[in-house]
Amino acid sequence: MRARFVMAAALTVSLGAMTVAAGRAEAADTGGEYTSAGAQASGGQLSVQAGVTTWTPPSGSHWAQAAKPDPPPGKPNPNQPYGCSYGAGGPSATASLGVGGPQPGQWVFPVCAGPGVIDPMPPFWVTGAKPVTVAVQVAPVVVAEQAAKTLALSSPVIEMAPPEPHPQLVNVATWLWLNPAAWHPVRASARAGPVTTTAVATPTKVVWDMGDGQQVTCAGPGTPYDPSAPDATTTCSYRWSAVGTYTVSATIYWAVTWNATGAAGGGSLGAEAGPAAAVNVQVVQSEAINTPSSGGH
Repeated sequence: MRARFVMAAALTVSLGAMTVAAGRAEAADTGGEYTSAGAQASGGQLSVQAGVTTWTPPSGSHWAQAAKPDPPPGKPNPNQPYGCSYGAGGPSATASLGVGGPQPGQWVFPVCAGPGVIDPMPPFWVTGAKPVTVAVQVAPVVVAEQAAKTLALSSPVIEMAPPEPHPQLVNVATWLWLNPAAWHPVRASARAGPVTTTAVATPTKVVWDMGDGQQVTCAGPGTPYDPSAPDATTTCSYRWSAVGTYTVSATIYWAVTWNATGAAGGGSLGAEAGPAAAVNVQVVQSEAINTPSSGGH
């Protein structure tokens, strides 16, 4: 074992905001683990948080006992540290202090509470510590947004009555509709670590751009025209006021929601416009046909 002292004012090691000046240890626990910069430990785990590497000692070891926030039970020992935390020095500490034991290993710097402890405490050499795998947590809503980007929002198929290739008539209502079978929610999922999210897009309305500067908003896909039901009505129609050729487009708007498994979360992602479809429509003036009477003149 290395000598139980370090030459006064020999070395200074910086660990984050903590500066450790190596000197003679005047007080520590009775086992001697904290009385020498040559003390050694093995096992435990290393973890990194906010750029600082810390050492968690093996469960049941005297190092773990010293990490407890309260002093040991029984008669108070002024030389027994408690409330210890352990910062790992890494390569920079080894470069300053030298190798303190078997390799791979590194210096660990305790910061302890309790009466009689010295500040700073002498470092000790730790071997065999295992790094903790820290999973990067992604906010569930971010995963949901990724799922929403993969939603297969379909382009509508425009239908009208009168049907193509017949022209539409000025001042006569043209029925507008989409295929009702395509009016249903679509889903997509994404996963990040233990979190799986599902985005659901539900169609809510169709915005028709009639090509003459006017728009029609319909709450559903519209009613297909049935020539065998001449008295049927529709809530989605339009009347052109002038003849011409117009480009008519239809866009479905979807309400996107999400839910998660493996984490709490869910809610709305807002409205999403699907891909538009367009057709060219010819609008003509209706013409009256005069039929002569049987006794025509």
